[in-house]
Amino acid sequence: NNHLAFGAGIHHCLGAPLARLEGQIALGTLLQWLPNLCLAIKPDQLNYNHSKMRSLVNLPVVF
Repeated sequence: NNHLAFGAGIHHCLGAPLARLEGQIALGTLLQWLPNLCLAIKPDQLNYNHSKMRSLVNLPVVF
């Protein structure tokens, strides 16, 4: 999907496809190395920053 962080139209980031590919490779590699990786808490217990850009305060995981 089109992510706001990569802009839009004439201001669209030229590096967006590379960033998406890097993310896919990084996440895939992480899950191969740590196949039991999972959240340490229930998803509804995750804390988000209250700003224009929604982001997690932290992401507790166990492996």
